[in-house]
Amino acid sequence: MDERQSEMASWREAQGSEPPPQLAALLDVLELIADQVRAYERVLPHDNHVARMAVSALGELARQALAEARDLGDSLVGRSWAPDQPLSPREQEVLTLAAQGLTNREIAYRLGISDRTVQFHMNSVFNKTGASSRTEAAVLAIQRGWIDPAR
Repeated sequence: MDERQSEMASWREAQGSEPPPQLAALLDVLELIADQVRAYERVLPHDNHVARMAVSALGELARQALAEARDLGDSLVGRSWAPDQPLSPREQEVLTLAAQGLTNREIAYRLGISDRTVQFHMNSVFNKTGASSRTEAAVLAIQRGWIDPAR
């Protein structure tokens, strides 16, 4: 099973259906870009540092775009979370890492998403919890059992 088939199987298992056609097409294009980057990385001469840096940057953008497309797909499906758990799985993940003391940049790197996406998730957490700081949001989420900072 190739990476694309694995991605679709994971989607079907998690969502109980096929991804929307637009999302499937976007994931296809992003996977093709990521495949091309890997192919270029294999054939570029090791002494061509400028080309290697450009291909590396393109690869990082492709990985970020794939991660964000997956997040977008999760939000499009409209997962229903328990009423006592207002945070999405990604918001829980971001807030857990923030509670562990990671910066937005460190969280973005660890999750393979952009700094801006981390900011978006943190703002969503603030809106849902009424918190005005990362610390307040983390303490509130821990007290209510929404996150476990030890994981």
